[in-house]
Amino acid sequence: MSGFDSTRVSLLLRLRNRTDQLSWQAFHQRYGELLFRYARKRGASATDAEDIVQDVEMYLFKAMEGFEYDAGKGRFRSYLRSAVIHAMGRRAAREAKQGTPLDPHSFDHLAARTDADNDAQWEHEWRMHRLRWALRSIAGEFEETTLQAFQLHVLAGRPVTETADEVGISKASVYQAKSRVLKRLRNCLQTLDPNNDV
Repeated sequence: MSGFDSTRVSLLLRLRNRTDQLSWQAFHQRYGELLFRYARKRGASATDAEDIVQDVEMYLFKAMEGFEYDAGKGRFRSYLRSAVIHAMGRRAAREAKQGTPLDPHSFDHLAARTDADNDAQWEHEWRMHRLRWALRSIAGEFEETTLQAFQLHVLAGRPVTETADEVGISKASVYQAKSRVLKRLRNCLQTLDPNNDV
């Protein structure tokens, strides 16, 4: 088990203690944004996405009592994806009972039957989550303009010219920032998360 895996498993095991607020805060800091962004990509409003994150964390809170880690039962990332889809399904069912019209294209809770590896939205959010998570670990190694250029161009998908103008650097510097930060991120993720299961 890698160092990161043992840290992640350690966090999950600490979550069994329902009174351990620091561990629950650490879980929310690590995964809350991922869950929120994925719910939004699946059509939830910002308010609903916040509620969905709380629902996922509440159900996890209930499920953690007696939790024992078993890697053979599946990847934690797949569990998180399914938890969001199920939370959206429960929300859609409640709204349907209340007579609120639902857009089936927005709340695609039936996609729970689809394997997580085939869910392009989840995979994109997972990759971005990993990059943001690793970027926090290495941020102190780069100048602010380098990080800003990387975030605007790579994470936000802004064009090179627009990024260069906004940060006040040359286009070549944007490319250089992208290359330097990506190289360091790859090394960081290979060390911290070799199994792609942050």
